[in-house]
Amino acid sequence: MMMHEIETSRLWLCRPTLEDWENLEELWRNEIVQRFLGGVAEDDVIKERITAIQDHWDHYGFGLWAVYKKSTKQRVGLCGLHRSDDGLEISYKFFPTFWGQGLAKEATMACLNYGFTTFKDNSIIAITQEVNHRSCVLLEAIGMKHIENFKRFDTLQRLYEITRYK
Repeated sequence: MMMHEIETSRLWLCRPTLEDWENLEELWRNEIVQRFLGGVAEDDVIKERITAIQDHWDHYGFGLWAVYKKSTKQRVGLCGLHRSDDGLEISYKFFPTFWGQGLAKEATMACLNYGFTTFKDNSIIAITQEVNHRSCVLLEAIGMKHIENFKRFDTLQRLYEITRYK
């Protein structure tokens, strides 16, 4: 069963609405957030990415969720699963104000659980730049294993994978 919402002890993840995007598009404009994600994006690129996320939801019935901190109702970022050329992939980006609180770990764990209970895929992957140490640490903390390095966008990337719990 496809869900449009996930709830954890501290977070609420939901399909992004137009109102969400008015705030979340700032993720692509934030130099700190975008440091390892191609740099600050122009408005037309942001609109293309938002459209692609919405189209993924419309086509597959799941995608990146808007992540809210339940206690304050603040939007903290994006996190979710999407189909990519590489497989079923987990992606995330959070506003720096919320880094270091375990929220990304909580959100990504909820997304992995959703993926393995909803889909027949035997693995979920993640790709991050090798120099993005914080992301590498997060992926390893949620049980993902470093599989290989490869070059993409003229940068060394790390491919991580987690397989279905047996």
